Amino acid sequence: MGLESFESDILAIILKDKEKFIKYSRKLTKNHFRNNILRFIYEISLSYFNKFKNLPTRKVIKNEIISSLSLPSEEKKQYLIVLRKIFERIPKEKEYTEDKVSENLLRENTIIAISKSLKELEEGNVDFARKNLLKELLLGKEIEGEKLIKILGDWKTRQLFREKMSKLPLSERFVPTPYSYINTFTSGIQKTETATIAGMTNSGKSIIAHEFGINAMLESVNVLHFTFENTGEQTAQRYDSRLTEISYDTIKFYKFSETEIQHFNKVFSVLSSAILSDVVVVETIRNETDIFYVDKIVEELKMGGFEVGFLIIDSCDIMKSSQKYSEYRLDRASVYWDFKDYCKLKKLPGLTTTQLKSTSKWKISTVEDLAEAYDKARILDIVYIMSQTEEDQKNNIMRFSVDKSRDSKAGFSIKLFKDSERMRFLEVV
Repeated sequence: MGLESFESDILAIILKDKEKFIKYSRKLTKNHFRNNILRFIYEISLSYFNKFKNLPTRKVIKNEIISSLSLPSEEKKQYLIVLRKIFERIPKEKEYTEDKVSENLLRENTIIAISKSLKELEEGNVDFARKNLLKELLLGKEIEGEKLIKILGDWKTRQLFREKMSKLPLSERFVPTPYSYINTFTSGIQKTETATIAGMTNSGKSIIAHEFGINAMLESVNVLHFTFENTGEQTAQRYDSRLTEISYDTIKFYKFSETEIQHFNKVFSVLSSAILSDVVVVETIRNETDIFYVDKIVEELKMGGFEVGFLIIDSCDIMKSSQKYSEYRLDRASVYWDFKDYCKLKKLPGLTTTQLKSTSKWKISTVEDLAEAYDKARILDIVYIMSQTEEDQKNNIMRFSVDKSRDSKAGFSIKLFKDSERMRFLEVV
């Protein structure tokens, strides 16, 4: 089936069926019609539908062609011949299922994206051409598609879906937090949701990110953990310390007693034989890491049989944006939109860390205390906040609150005891 044949068939289908016109015009643009005449007919039809909420008849389109000032008179006859053929065309609709249409539109979108990038390459904008192509192919709206739900028309379908989902274990729908009290209210981070752990410098944001990673792994979820400020070895040592409860310095300097080395080996032998999931740590450089690099690692791991089920980025604050903005705030917001869009596209739960403003020291903080608070609070689905008073700090206590949760309860907190020696935060009951 050639692309021009596809263009003619899809136009013939949607001009005779209002429901199909609504469905497919949400994805179709004039750029999908490379034939000038077909593009002209589609533009007239779309304009008419948007104005009158009804399909144009053949006569309506014919009159638009005849009265058009932009068409040379000698070409109008050819346009009218094509119009007649479109309305007489009887395509085999079974070849034009929604999946087939989406497949062809995806192919067309790819061609359009490549064409735009080639133009940029010809003008010498190599870096922009590469990034623009990757963004179109990875995060373009046509890849994810749009979802249209009728509240009254689709309620039975929703109930069937919810019934099916209710039979799945919560671990297949959420990545739980490491803290039981919080899980009783929120169940954790849902697939497609993005969350952040916000705190002051040296408050332990990365350590709690490790807690989430370990907890997910023990729930049989594969974890991909990107680290920027810490080395991969430092991050792995933190995981080692948390899993074995042997002090970080003992592991770091390899100063094990005989009992400790036996315990260390036993823990990892048991876990390796009993658990099929794992945590993969990627050490990378902030100036080289954007969402496309993240996707490259995800896809490479997938090819090797490791299906990522939970994405941790420590931290999106120092990640590279997929686009360049002159204003810093917009540049940072772009990173968080990339993160959110990617998790939605891949149906992954995502967790990052972020900085609180310096003015939030020694106080119980809220989302308003996030650096670039407006954008992050608006974009992210869940905001966990670490804060403490001076009295808390003296007692080695950290308050961990759920300050925002788009789809569950928020506005409550727990107290955690910071055990820096073993890289862990323990829930204070």
